[in-house]
Amino acid sequence: MIGIDEAGRGPVIGPMVIAGVQLDKDSEAKLKALGVRDSKRIAPKKREVLAKEIRKLAKKVEVVVVTAKQIDELMQLMTLNQIELNAMVKIMNEIGDVDIFLDLPSNGPGFMRELRSKLKVMDANVVAEHKADDKYVVVGAASIIAKTTRDRLVREIEEKHGTLGSGYPADERTVNFLKKYLKEHGDLPDFVRHSWSTTQKLLGKKKQKGLFEYKK
Repeated sequence: MIGIDEAGRGPVIGPMVIAGVQLDKDSEAKLKALGVRDSKRIAPKKREVLAKEIRKLAKKVEVVVVTAKQIDELMQLMTLNQIELNAMVKIMNEIGDVDIFLDLPSNGPGFMRELRSKLKVMDANVVAEHKADDKYVVVGAASIIAKTTRDRLVREIEEKHGTLGSGYPADERTVNFLKKYLKEHGDLPDFVRHSWSTTQKLLGKKKQKGLFEYKK
């Protein structure tokens, strides 16, 4: 069976990571006993430990990283759901299994129709549900791989640029980082999603301020 989940749909900073994990029944039982479930319900240190166990026990692990810059470019052509769908399909076709479980990012039946139309395994049994990462061990495993991968990539950014906060638009630390960076550099870096409304508002204010100063 394959489990697929993502981390980082909503943040204004950093990549979105989609992970796929293939397990057999024995490894699924072992990971269940270790407490594998939705990564959001597991402490960061334990997530890292479980991620290592998942990689040891899984038959295959596939990860797709979509950078902030790639998200900006792709969102000129498609929605975030479609970006995620394409990454999921890539993983499914790489691993190639008939039992697929995924955390559903959209209510629309159109999402599943498009996903099935792109699958190479035409007779695949696809179970797509909201909160599947808390319901199925295999999806919880994918959730942990996606989350720990994204966390590592965000830490690499912080090593160069300082504390980013959670990366979410509602986090005051994140917004303060963006404001400070914009003030110091005049623009925002590639690891920030320029297509997010938070970013566009900040860039819009910067542009308006520049025009006002020029008129004076």
